[in-house]
Amino acid sequence: MAYDSYLQFALALLLVLGLIAILAWLLRRFGMGGALRPGGQRRVQVVETTAVGPRHRLVLVRRDRVEHLLLLGPQGDVVVERGIERAAFDQEMARKSATNLIPPRDTPRQEPPALLNPTDATHPVKDSRIS
Repeated sequence: MAYDSYLQFALALLLVLGLIAILAWLLRRFGMGGALRPGGQRRVQVVETTAVGPRHRLVLVRRDRVEHLLLLGPQGDVVVERGIERAAFDQEMARKSATNLIPPRDTPRQEPPALLNPTDATHPVKDSRIS
């Protein structure tokens, strides 16, 4: 009878440990594994990712207000650029839009001037096939 109670205890312990492992996996899978700051803002965010090859990826990571560009690949990870200031990027984009380098979307597109009709030309068109 003693063996039955030990077996029940071991099976119950395995069941509880398995449930804890499944819960931890679900929390990590759906992004709830990290500690949240008050107000729901995280300090570390993946801003953007793009594939540069079949096995390499560029990742832009933001920590607080500073961004870092990483190159991820099978041989290892490389920091391409560090300390990218988000405020400096916003100021640069505002400066470019202020100088009207980028036309606003609501302005109508201007059509190019019409091509001249060859019969309206002052010089006759010479056909190179005629000798």
